[in-house]
Amino acid sequence: MTWTWGAIKGVFYRPRAVLREWRERDPEPGPLLVRFTIPVIVLSVVASAMAYDVLPAGFPPETQPRMVPFSIYSALTQLVGVLALAAAAHYLCDLFQGRSDFRRALAAVSVAMVPAWVGNVLAALPWPYGSTLALVCIGYSLILLYAAFVVILGMERGNRAGHYAASLGAGLLVVFAFGWQAVSLIPGAAPEVRLGTTWLI
Repeated sequence: MTWTWGAIKGVFYRPRAVLREWRERDPEPGPLLVRFTIPVIVLSVVASAMAYDVLPAGFPPETQPRMVPFSIYSALTQLVGVLALAAAAHYLCDLFQGRSDFRRALAAVSVAMVPAWVGNVLAALPWPYGSTLALVCIGYSLILLYAAFVVILGMERGNRAGHYAASLGAGLLVVFAFGWQAVSLIPGAAPEVRLGTTWLI
């Protein structure tokens, strides 16, 4: 648990040191998923559900999904997204002359997504504060992901932007494909009335 809280706090006030620590730690995928990635995703989803349950949503009831099925859908989609992005970053390293190592790719993605998972909880705050803070956190995660690929994966100059864009594009494609199917397969995960498609994110 110390590992988890240290990374969650560290990415906001000493991100460079956290990335270097994770590069040196070089964790195995199994322990990393069990001890960090999955617990933080579950913590984010549960805290978000509790926040939405307490704070007024400001939307009609028919536009809101059932909390438990949507939480399951959200956790599964986020986990698939992490694995897909890590796999894309790993396999694309060969093309962009980086260190092809799934362990390091998974570590880079897991630690970089921490601000986005925090933003998932902050999004429950009343508009426009919640949405603004969530977007800031997501933007920070995207910046941190680029830095994580450089520090943990060791991407060289000249290949960094291409590897980052290709990995992110491939990961997002898998997330949307999985999420679009999963929300229809899990009863109650989708609201009766959908206000656009932004709720999928």
